[in-house]
Amino acid sequence: MKQCPETPALDEVEFSGHVWVQELPTGGEFRFQVAASGLVTFATAQQSFDTATAVPPQFRRAAEMIDERLDREALEAATDDPSDVTFCGIATRNEGVEYDWNALPAFVGVDIWSDRKDQFLSPDAGAGVFKRLGLPTVPAIEKELVAAHADLTRYEERDGFPESEWLEGQAAGILIRDKSGGRGLAWRQEQSAAPASGPQLAVELATEYATDERIEQTIAALRADRHPVTVDTVRDRLVADVAREAYVDLFVDGEFVTSLSAFQSAIAERVQQYQFDTQ
Repeated sequence: MKQCPETPALDEVEFSGHVWVQELPTGGEFRFQVAASGLVTFATAQQSFDTATAVPPQFRRAAEMIDERLDREALEAATDDPSDVTFCGIATRNEGVEYDWNALPAFVGVDIWSDRKDQFLSPDAGAGVFKRLGLPTVPAIEKELVAAHADLTRYEERDGFPESEWLEGQAAGILIRDKSGGRGLAWRQEQSAAPASGPQLAVELATEYATDERIEQTIAALRADRHPVTVDTVRDRLVADVAREAYVDLFVDGEFVTSLSAFQSAIAERVQQYQFDTQ
């Protein structure tokens, strides 16, 4: 699977031709590839996974969304060998910016690599492919600007950022790309993944995040998605949602702040107790 392209800071890049300006949400690099059988292989920057359930919790909601929404028939019709294509995007999560987590997709597409063409598709072509496959992409703020005449330096200042599509106020990040492969990004504020509080026991964290109200919401969401409701499915969905929405508090350098397995077990115990109490 092709690695996703690295993106330098905006002030390090000179653009040519026409550029696209798109909103960039906070999150982690996430990519996937589809076999001829329709099975999806997922990957972070460091590791690949054969199923959505094997993906780490902080990426799992993105994997589940791709697995459920990807139009495999459209992909099969568009290419002789879907495994020649690598899809790159962002598994969105809280890295210090509090989005509306129901409005912000768990995954947004950014780049598409074609082995046949031996290159990444242009921003307009990539956005069109993601749309045909049923997956959201980073929203365009401006399209086909002539780089030589565009004032892109305004995106280097906090006040120059446009309104966000996913939260009240200005966008957290901006991605600018031209059709020759030039790309740069800028953030309104420095992104932080440092925990807001000191280490806690897994049971304490489970008590904080797996409230009765949150368990009820998770059960309702599973039913709405027509998924079975068991202790395991509620635990897995709740842990994945919490890992996404509270990433800044629960992960340091990509690692959970305490034992993840102990946290999952404590969540399962609370789900089981909730179901017992409401029977």
